[in-house]
This record gives sequence, structure tokens and C-alpha cells, in this order.
Amino acid sequence: MLLEICNTRSGAVLNRHDGIETADALIFPLEGLASPEATVTVNGVVAERNDQRFFCDVRLTRKINHVAVKASSQFGDCTLEVVLVWDKASFRRYHFFLDDHIFTFAELAKNRPARAFDHFYLKKLQELHRDFGTKFSLNCFYHNSHFDFDLCQMPDCYRQEFIDNSDWLRLSFHAHSEFPDRPYQFADEKQLAADYDLVRAEIIRFAGEESFIPPITIHWAMVKPDCFGCLKERGMNILEGQYLSSPPEGGTAVSEVGASRFDLTDVGFFYEKDVAKYVQQNMLFYDRFTDMFLLGETMVCNLNPLDRIAPLIRAASESRYHKDYICICSHEQYSFPHYFNYQADHLEKLAVACRTAREEGYASIFHNEGLYGNCAWEK
Repeated sequence: MLLEICNTRSGAVLNRHDGIETADALIFPLEGLASPEATVTVNGVVAERNDQRFFCDVRLTRKINHVAVKASSQFGDCTLEVVLVWDKASFRRYHFFLDDHIFTFAELAKNRPARAFDHFYLKKLQELHRDFGTKFSLNCFYHNSHFDFDLCQMPDCYRQEFIDNSDWLRLSFHAHSEFPDRPYQFADEKQLAADYDLVRAEIIRFAGEESFIPPITIHWAMVKPDCFGCLKERGMNILEGQYLSSPPEGGTAVSEVGASRFDLTDVGFFYEKDVAKYVQQNMLFYDRFTDMFLLGETMVCNLNPLDRIAPLIRAASESRYHKDYICICSHEQYSFPHYFNYQADHLEKLAVACRTAREEGYASIFHNEGLYGNCAWEK
């Protein structure tokens, strides 16, 4: 018997753009196909029929909603159950995270400036926060793969300074070190948990518990689903990644929206291609099997020339796929002249990204607060 939902899928995160939102519900116009002879009900409500097509308004009243579609005829019954997430009272927001941090801490340990935020990198981030309201998450390594330094050598004399700035600057786990690539692609829970706890302990030691935030991605975005449990135990509930193959040079996932050809890549947490394609196009997805929220990338600053940063964010802003959420990221090392791939305009790229996000009406949030930075369900 034919039964199919056509205008959404299980795991979709829906908001004010997808239906009519009231104070206590999101009324979503569900559409689908069913055998013409069948009576279709949606959560017990009889759907309107037009030949194979059916229509029914669904009231989403919870954060996580279970919707049962049932087709009944003389040939039998067929039921399709999906899970839909309501992003209640959604608003335009963005998260900005920076990966691979270790150089800044090595220089602070070596040079011991009077203030941590006298260091050029932290000073620039503070300036961007002051000018554009941007909040940053810095994902950290324990070991520096380029020269001898471990995070345990970072002094704690700047602890209060980090705490005082923790309303907009947070530190998080990324990996034990930059190399080898894909360090957790086949690692077990024990190794991942040990490295996570090691980095977290050091961050709390020198920056205070107020400064730590659970990550949304792991180095190279490859972790076996078997390890999701240990990450959830440590507060991680979002998996951010590219999920599909890298776009052409100078482009991002935004420029590829609607493309017909997608190839798998090794930065997608082992998700199937249909989920990966959906995340790249729609940004947000809920995995009911692991209770994890997936998040796609809008752009990576260090992968794009300066003059492409603003247009790509504006393209995301205008896209019907991205709706209220964009995710911007980059990598620390491109700001440092001693790095072999140094980009002299890297910090300017960050500034353009922050400025454009604000101009497009996006508020800066921390990912782990509420649902993708939306705390409406906690109020």
C-alpha cells in the first residue's frame, strides 16, 4: 500500500518558517501520498484527500514530537511514524567556533604578557565581540604537533581574566593533537573519553569551569556512533560537520544548495548519504536513534578568499534552506605568521564574517544553550 510523506522527513527541525506558530503550538501543513482507496489519519485526525494526495495540519506542541500517519483500506493498514522537532520561538542566530587552538596558549606560556588579552589573537577576538557582539568557542588541543608544548604548561595566572570574559569566550575539547589526521575515526570510547577529560581538566585549571563548553565537533568530524554515548555523558549533544564532499575552491555548502550530485566525505560521523545530503542543505537534523542533533557548516573562513566571505553569508541568509541558523567556523593557526599556511588576512576574514552576520540580523549564541542556541523551551 502506498504511504509517503512528501514535505518533510523524520528528524526535521521545524520553526516559524514552516507553518503557523502560536504561543503553544506550531501548526505544520503535512502533505503526502497514499493509495486513493485508503482513509488516512494523522495522529488520529482524518486527513483531506485528493486522489493520491493527502493533507492534514499537525499541531506540534513539544520540543520532540511523534507523528503517526495511518492509511487504512480493505487491503489492510499501513502506518508511518516520524519524529519532528519544534524550534519554538525561533530567531535568526549564528554560532562561531574556531578549531585547533594551541598556538595562543604556547605563546602565553612563553611570553607571559601582563594580560592574556594583550595577545594579538585574543585581543582581536575581544575587539570583534565588542564591535559585533560575537561569542566565540575555541576548540583546543592538548599537544602542539609543531613544537614542544602541552596544555599542562599553560599557566593559571590568567584564570580570572578568562572567567571574566566567559560570557562571550568559551574553550572546549577538540583532540589530543592536530596529527594524526582523523584521530578518532576508529578510536574506542576509552581513548576518546580520556583525551576529552584531559583537555577539559586543563581548561578548567587555567581558565575556570565557567570558561568550558562542550564541543559541537571533534577533530575531523569523525567519531564512531559507538562513542556518541560517552560524548553525551560529557554534555555534547550536537554533531557539526561538513557531511559531504568539499565544494569547489572558493565555494561552500551554500553555493552547492540544490546541486544534484553529492559525494561522501570522511567528515560526517559515519552518517548515511541521505542524512548527510539533508544536513548540508537544511543545516539542522535530529537523530532519534542517538538523541543527537546534527549541524551543517555554512562556511569555513580560512577556506574562502576575503571577498567571498560576505556574499556567502548573505546567500545563506536568503536561502530557504538555512532559515534561522548559520554556522561559521575557522582555524586558529592561519592567524600565526610562523604557520606554514599563514593567511595574512585571516583575522580580517573573521571580522567580515562577524560584521556581515550582524548586518543580516543574526544574533550570536552558544550552541549548547537550549536548542541550537534557542532557550525558548527552558523558559
